[in-house]
Amino acid sequence: MKIHSIFDSLQGEGRFQGIPTKFVRLYGCNLACSYCDAENAVSGGGFYDTDVHRLIEEVSKSRFNDICITGGEPFCQAGDLERFADGIKNKRISIETNGSFDVSGFGLKHPEIFFSIDWKTPSSGNPCFNGSNLEFLKNGKGWIKFVVSDINDLEFISEKLKYLDNIEVFVSPVFEKGTDWFNAVQRFVSHNNGLRFQLQLHKILGIE
Repeated sequence: MKIHSIFDSLQGEGRFQGIPTKFVRLYGCNLACSYCDAENAVSGGGFYDTDVHRLIEEVSKSRFNDICITGGEPFCQAGDLERFADGIKNKRISIETNGSFDVSGFGLKHPEIFFSIDWKTPSSGNPCFNGSNLEFLKNGKGWIKFVVSDINDLEFISEKLKYLDNIEVFVSPVFEKGTDWFNAVQRFVSHNNGLRFQLQLHKILGIE
């Protein structure tokens, strides 16, 4: 399994924001987004290989109840990811994925796992999304995240609202855009029922 890093931190995003979590950041991605904040886990060869069973053993010893698999893109290593999920017991697992993969089959096989699924906006340069994920997310085992960088991205979300009934949705402004942009996104969220404003807590705190 190609690993970029393993570390302890607070979950900075999504439903479990603020909860102490062990992160497993996998290496490699099938996309190259303009606002990517984990480029060192996407390219440049910054990874090491580890046996899945060894990773299971390391993660299982964590004092934290929560485990987050992130990237890169975890589903680029789908086979190893499945073996890892099969081996972890008595932990709450969440997987952060870029939305280009259909996760429904994996999720139905592993009902204990939660999914944070990006719906890439135009400013990402990769406005792709696997629509099979929408029906799956209505079971409460995951949520959609839109990362927004400009007004066009907000208009893009407006066009998608009709597909998002009964799905938890987070709208996350690109952190580096600053306070004025945060306020603009907050106003957008306030005028659209069913959306939830999100800032990346780990960046506010200056932690990994």
